[in-house]
Amino acid sequence: MRTNFETFVPLDHENDSVALYKQIYDWIRGSILRGEIESQTRLPASRLLAEQLGVSRMTVVNAYDQLLAEGYLEGRPGSGTFVASRLPEDYLIAPKENIENRREPKRRLKLSEYGKFLVRNGRAIQTNEAAGQRIPFQHGLPALDDFPHHLWQKLIQKSHQTPLKRLLDENEPTGYRPLRDAIAGHLRAARGVNCSPEEVVITNGAQQGLDLISRILLSSGDRVWIEDPGYLGAREAFGASGADVLPVKCDPEGFDLDHAIKKYGSADLVYVTPSHQFPLGGAMSLRRRLKLLEWAANNNAWIVEDDYDSEFRYEGRPLASMQGLDRDGRVIYVGTFSKTLFSSLRLGCLVVPPDMIEIFSTARIVTDAHSPLIEQAALAEFLREGHFVRHVRRMRKLYAERQQILLEAARKYLKGMIELEHASSGMHLVGWLPDGISDIEFSSAASKRGVRLAPVSDYAIRKPKRSGVLFGYAAFDKKRIVDAVKKIAEIRTGSR
Repeated sequence: MRTNFETFVPLDHENDSVALYKQIYDWIRGSILRGEIESQTRLPASRLLAEQLGVSRMTVVNAYDQLLAEGYLEGRPGSGTFVASRLPEDYLIAPKENIENRREPKRRLKLSEYGKFLVRNGRAIQTNEAAGQRIPFQHGLPALDDFPHHLWQKLIQKSHQTPLKRLLDENEPTGYRPLRDAIAGHLRAARGVNCSPEEVVITNGAQQGLDLISRILLSSGDRVWIEDPGYLGAREAFGASGADVLPVKCDPEGFDLDHAIKKYGSADLVYVTPSHQFPLGGAMSLRRRLKLLEWAANNNAWIVEDDYDSEFRYEGRPLASMQGLDRDGRVIYVGTFSKTLFSSLRLGCLVVPPDMIEIFSTARIVTDAHSPLIEQAALAEFLREGHFVRHVRRMRKLYAERQQILLEAARKYLKGMIELEHASSGMHLVGWLPDGISDIEFSSAASKRGVRLAPVSDYAIRKPKRSGVLFGYAAFDKKRIVDAVKKIAEIRTGSR
């Protein structure tokens, strides 16, 4: 029997987020798993350990009880409390030496076409997905410093207080019904979307929506026209189906249908961001919207309308959706709340034609049944009580101010180095570089200075005519914007 138990447990009495009993539990469990406290070691009596640590006896008792319940300790009447002779991890965790000496298996992997696509594009996909770090000027990030955190917390707590049976009874695969009601009402009023709650499908963010569309509507060899440069997530989702993803140029009027027809002839699906083209900005003209809708109807093709940040228009009303102009059931609308509220809220929506509701509902069942209900219930209240509209209104004002701060700082510190112009919408600006400057090299030089400027060429299938980098300004206050611009200015004289 061993009794050499080290009674020093580093407790952080100032850390309100982790209870003292949990800190004791974590330290003892970790020490056991690391082999620092060996099997059969006797632990101090709870009263003695409590005195040594300066905590109540009940705090130690709670920690011991948890460890006893999980099998790390065992009690022996009349003898005390000991580290268990056989730990729960004995059958779960391989010995460290086995892990370190493990050889790569010689088996031959046989992957599906989907798996092969992920291998080929894994680096680009993971880079795009991991881009959510809050580093100036990372684009696509909303402002968290002005988000109503306390209000959201209250709505989450209110959702938890909802009778559990009632909430669980609402687990329809297309989403929590009150949320679909609220989204349908908002989209009709704010975006001109023509939909009923039944046509709304709640997704785990816009990316899952694009993945569902790809799985349901595309097969290997199908043709997809996509804006170039354009959103990487769409290219990845559609490419994973085995479809041929074909780049179509964009000009100030948006997606160039004439160019697509002339170059490729036909397509099964067209992906567009008509209200605010990503990443170049600008909106598709009404003339081109109507022409694309007519072409899709005549050619039995689908249009995917990604409406990712159209709420943030600083001059006049937000542009109405293309879906609201559709009379032939050819448009599938994709929306997200990650850009308008906060990035980790993985809730988005699709608006699908009535005859597609059943198949998308079935796809949700096969994929993951439904999105988390607590967050859906909180978002439903956030929309229903008018908080969402008020929040977007505040963010429009804030983002317009931050864009102006960026433009003024660029004029002062980046003159002749980067061309930045005012935009009437969005959460980022494109900074155009002088001829002969690589946006990839420039982005790398900025990264070394703690600034993230995504190169336009990263989003292009064909080499862009001009080199540019993306300045996401929405998530950063004046000081961080100005400081980051000054760091970029160093690139002129600093080494790359």
